[in-house]
Amino acid sequence: MRAGALILVAGLVAALGATSVAADRAFHFALSRSAPAADATVAPPAEVRLWFSQVAQTGSVGIRLIDAAGTAVETSEPTPVTDDGRVYGVRVGKTLAAGAYTVSWRGIGDDGHVVRGDFKFTVRSAE
Repeated sequence: MRAGALILVAGLVAALGATSVAADRAFHFALSRSAPAADATVAPPAEVRLWFSQVAQTGSVGIRLIDAAGTAVETSEPTPVTDDGRVYGVRVGKTLAAGAYTVSWRGIGDDGHVVRGDFKFTVRSAE
């Protein structure tokens, strides 16, 4: 009986922890999706667009595009793409060559915490 009770308690604790993590993400500033998508292989994009889970504080969004050599690619300043303040984008200053790229981003949501992240995508060669 005692072992059964311990298994039940362990299961409840695990379920509450998973619910807490999911709820925590739902209420904090985070990246929801992107174009290009993380790990995608795409034609050279003219823009990088990020969708956030919350409205970003004014002036807090930073988006950098970095090539495989670690060099920053010229882009425009991040600007809101939609009126709701959750979608930001940067225009790419040149046609990207084939290869791997990293998007590094940061922003501040309603809770005032700075959140950062990055993801990679690949530009396919033109054939």
